[in-house]
Amino acid sequence: MENRGDYDPSSPTFRLENSPFYLMAHADFKYHEDMDKVLHKHGVSKPVYRVMTVLRERQPASIGAIAEAALTKRSTISRIIDRMIEQGLVTTEPNPEDNRVTEVTLTPAGQQTLRKLTPIVGRQFTRAMDGISNRDLAHLLRTLQKISANLSKLPIE
Repeated sequence: MENRGDYDPSSPTFRLENSPFYLMAHADFKYHEDMDKVLHKHGVSKPVYRVMTVLRERQPASIGAIAEAALTKRSTISRIIDRMIEQGLVTTEPNPEDNRVTEVTLTPAGQQTLRKLTPIVGRQFTRAMDGISNRDLAHLLRTLQKISANLSKLPIE
């Protein structure tokens, strides 16, 4: 195995600018900082937008499924869903096969809001990926998937 000292935080040669996790967090922070400003102009928070994007791919969806896909705690998603109901963006109803499960669906107003925001988010993606080839992007995705899989294994302690 090659020497990873420059990337390993336990190494004396480690520097923050070489940390893949710092760089991922930095890119994520910058991306979402800009997104927060843009979404706020349109009266939508990042968490609300995240729920809408999950529902775009799978609806109706249970609160648990939304929480898992949105990488957010179930209790937090429940509060977000409550706000979205007040804004007229989603509706909820019990799952016909299991009344304990609440299913969430985008309303026409929610779908319209998502359609309005999608090109804006697309421009942010284009800006972030400027100068990055499709090949490099595919490689990045495969690498991040491997890192996620590794981190899903047993904990370090």
